[in-house]
Amino acid sequence: MRLLDDFARDCVILEKRRTPDGEGGYITYWEDGISFKKYQALDTSMEARIAEQQGVTSVYSALVDKSVPIEYNDYFRDESTGETYRVTSNPEEKQAPKSAGSIISKLKYFTAERKVPPT
Repeated sequence: MRLLDDFARDCVILEKRRTPDGEGGYITYWEDGISFKKYQALDTSMEARIAEQQGVTSVYSALVDKSVPIEYNDYFRDESTGETYRVTSNPEEKQAPKSAGSIISKLKYFTAERKVPPT
């Protein structure tokens, strides 16, 4: 796991919160949630390039520990860069097979796009 750790990035899941604005509406804000390690790479596949042409800023492939409670459409922040991302696939659908070995079988895969959370 040492080699994989060289590519790890500290991240935090962003939790959406709402509070009354005093005028009958609500103010949306985001606060830090669970911290986790992410292993990520820019996706340069043909599908990713087509998505970029359709308006997606950049498509990233990410691996996280299976225990990380990250879901489709969640937002997270890379702590070293401050960049925020939105999960664009369901991580629970892309888990490594048990036969993949002890390190890889403890991870799940998802795609993400760089995106600022809505306010």
